[in-house]
Amino acid sequence: MKVRSRSEKISFACALGLHLILAMLIIFSVERTIILPAEPSDEKKQIIDAVMVNKKTLQEEVNRLEEKELKKRQVEQERIAEIANKEKEAIQKREKEEKLIIELKKKNEELKKEAELQKLAQEKLEKEREAKLKKEQEELKKIQKAKEEALAQKKKLEEVKKAQEEKKAEEDRIAAQKQKEKELTEQKVAQAISPRVKMDQITKHAMLIRNKIHQHWRQPIGFDFNGFYCVVTVSLLPTGDVVDAVVIKSSGNVEFDRSAEVAVRKASPLPMPEDSNIAKEFRQFDFTFRPEAV
Repeated sequence: MKVRSRSEKISFACALGLHLILAMLIIFSVERTIILPAEPSDEKKQIIDAVMVNKKTLQEEVNRLEEKELKKRQVEQERIAEIANKEKEAIQKREKEEKLIIELKKKNEELKKEAELQKLAQEKLEKEREAKLKKEQEELKKIQKAKEEALAQKKKLEEVKKAQEEKKAEEDRIAAQKQKEKELTEQKVAQAISPRVKMDQITKHAMLIRNKIHQHWRQPIGFDFNGFYCVVTVSLLPTGDVVDAVVIKSSGNVEFDRSAEVAVRKASPLPMPEDSNIAKEFRQFDFTFRPEAV
């Protein structure tokens, strides 16, 4: 834009210079033509008049050209001003667009960065979710495996227990058969035992049972139980194990009664006679507990 305006100015200056040179040449020729004798002839007069007219016409033409050039210059200046304004507006518009582009680019970068962060966060969340899911699946597998192992172990134990129960049932059956045979044998032998011998054996085992119970008796602290006694009903298994021990006649002191029951239970199993006929007498019996006998 600036190169073009400068060229136009140069063209205008050249045109103006040519007009001025032409005018000077005409004036110079006129001046030379005017230097004539004092009384020119009619023909010369006409020439002078023509020169004067040409000079005037030339001046008018120069003025017209100057006015035209002035208007042209004004139009050119206005056009240049308009072009400058448009250029200024274009520059402002371009600067505004560039600023907007920069802002959009910056916003786009921010959005891109935010999208990248969101993507990373989503990937992290997805990895954590996958890790958690994998861990849960592993835990479920472990639990399932433990359940299967527990079921297998339980099944195995049940099979072992069943086998043991079957074995025990068979042993019990055999033992019951032997016991029955033994009882029959002892019954036959007992028929030959006199009542006195039987009573002696009962008294002997009663003393053994009393001694063992007294060994396990612990006197309650802070009491004097001399002269106290209580009666305890004792229930035994064939093996002598105490099934139950209950005071049926109290001494009048709860602590003493309880100590007697505890002593009977702690003495389990109690000694049993080998003779089954005599042992029957001790399956359930009443025992009088006296501290002085300890």
